[in-house]
Order: sequence, then structure tokens, then C-alpha cells
Amino acid sequence: MAVKIIMGSRYVNGKHYPMWEQLREKSDEYKGGVLTDFGDSIDKAIGLNTIQTEIVEIELRENGENSAFFEVVGKDFTCGFDVSVGGISPYGPGMGLTFSGYGGHEWHIQKP
Repeated sequence: MAVKIIMGSRYVNGKHYPMWEQLREKSDEYKGGVLTDFGDSIDKAIGLNTIQTEIVEIELRENGENSAFFEVVGKDFTCGFDVSVGGISPYGPGMGLTFSGYGGHEWHIQKP
């Protein structure tokens, strides 16, 4: 894995991803919190239920030679995306963060 630390900042494939790295650095704040998977556009169309699990870790890792993959690891499942296609928005004051990725996939994290 091409990850190195330079002056307190973490680089993946020689690139710095400050927003995603900041979330990874706050992993301990989210451990024990709730990861909620709302599914993607197909899941929603066929009526699959929303699922939840306990947050175990937040990771930022190499994804191929030129990008990084951001993921929230849960006790029962994991949600993530390549940083080039993922998005983030606040859910509400103190109510966690909502992410969007491939195919309309939406998921949410909440601190314990």
C-alpha cells in the first residue's frame, strides 16, 4: 500500500485527500456509533429495508495507482467509495454525516 506520513499528513498514492483524511483521523469519535445503509437506487426501487450496524473503523486506503478509497467499516457490513465519486453532506446539527456514492448509494454515520 502506497501510504506514507509526511509532517503529520497522510498521503495515499502520493496525493493528499484532506477532507477524507480528516474523517479518518476522527475515527475514534465515531467508533461505537451507528452506520446506516439506505441502499442504492435499485435497493430503493425494489423496497429493500434500511440496515444498521455499529461503526468499528474509518479507513482511507489506496484504490488502484491513482486514487483512494474511503470506507466506514461496520461490525456487520462496510460502506465506501472511491473519493473521486463520493460526496458528503451534514445531516443536521449534531446528527452525523450522510454520504452518497455509486448508483445513488446513500449511507449515514452517527457518533455514539
